[in-house]
Amino acid sequence: MSERLKDHLQCPTCLDVFIDPVMLLPCSHNFCRACLQQWKDKGERSCPICMTQFSLMDPPPNLALKSMCENLSRGLVKSEDDCSLHKEKLKLFCLDHLDLVCHICRDAETHVGHKFRPVEEVVEYAKEILQDYDDCRENCNEQAEYIKVQRENVECKIKKDFEELRRFLDVEEEARLAAVREDETKKNLMTKAALGERTAALSDVIRSAEEQLTSSKVSFMKKFKTAMSIIQLLPEKWQLLPGGLLDEAKHVGNLKFKVWERMKETLAYSPVILDPNTANPGISLSEDLSSLSWEDVQQKRPENPERFQTWQSVLGGALDSGRHVWDVEVGDNEIWIVGILWGEPCLPEKMIGWYISFCDGEYKKPACKSGEWNPPVKVQRIRVEVDMKERVASFSEPLTNTELWNTKKPTIWPNLSGKTKMYPYFSTECKIPLKIVPIPPGVTTAIH
Repeated sequence: MSERLKDHLQCPTCLDVFIDPVMLLPCSHNFCRACLQQWKDKGERSCPICMTQFSLMDPPPNLALKSMCENLSRGLVKSEDDCSLHKEKLKLFCLDHLDLVCHICRDAETHVGHKFRPVEEVVEYAKEILQDYDDCRENCNEQAEYIKVQRENVECKIKKDFEELRRFLDVEEEARLAAVREDETKKNLMTKAALGERTAALSDVIRSAEEQLTSSKVSFMKKFKTAMSIIQLLPEKWQLLPGGLLDEAKHVGNLKFKVWERMKETLAYSPVILDPNTANPGISLSEDLSSLSWEDVQQKRPENPERFQTWQSVLGGALDSGRHVWDVEVGDNEIWIVGILWGEPCLPEKMIGWYISFCDGEYKKPACKSGEWNPPVKVQRIRVEVDMKERVASFSEPLTNTELWNTKKPTIWPNLSGKTKMYPYFSTECKIPLKIVPIPPGVTTAIH
């Protein structure tokens, strides 16, 4: 019926459903306003159907016809929800053909054995998938922005550190150049002083001897004895003073090594570097990545797989083979955990390990059945020692040289292979920082 109705609502000029139909007077034929205008632009003044002359005034709109055409158009749009074969509503989705079907299509031979789901259910599932992709895209965009921020922060830190090194080298250079200039001044003064003493003593004797040498030969020979006695009064030939030159060996010998030795006195080496890519958004790290504290305001960080999301924690760099030692200053921090974890780095909150914790005035360690544990001393600093070769980990209080806990059972040592690695582990919910204690630069360590 809709097709027959459509035929009656077609413009005779463009053969499409009327758009803004107008009635041509006096014959009452209907045309699209645009179609009639094109006809008039050609200079025609007669109806395209019956050739009746029409008025030059604007033809009136046919509102009833316009309403019917609009209703038909809406009906055609709605028909997109109908099956093209059976004119029934498309209410099912074939999971095998990935296509919309009606209830008649479902029973057809082409869909025998296929699985179907209601359209509403599939739409919700599709929306969830699209939302996941949208969230993933948003996360990727956030990560790209965060990488930019990281790059700017790292560049700033590198420039700051190298500027400090350059300032140190500039000061050291000027000090050593000043030492050379001072040495030059001292040696010149010493030489001039020695020459001055001898010059005063020799001046009269030299003048008298010169007078004898410039006289005639006869006169010189007559006065020879006198001349010889005067010459004999001259002092011995003056020699250059020992140690009168600059000490080049002192100023430039092993210069770079000596400057490096001086530089070490101004530097600190951290045996563990905290990994900011694993830090919970509430964890704040120091600029040199050697201390952590808790902030009330969550920092904006991407949800990368390595990051702690619910644990208020951060990891240090993965431990390689060898022996590792680091001290952690806990001080007056009221909530902390210090230890080691192992497992898949992209699943940080599924890791397990050994650690000592302090919360609500109570100490705990995993080895105790109840969890609670009373150390022999108040813990101000914790030393963690891990020997990867001997498969031993231990905890002690270095300020009092008190052992707190050790794991000397090789049978419980984790199987560290593939993606399973061991990491220094730190956690806090206190604003007082946990600090990794620096060690003298001359001490070598296996930790990177």
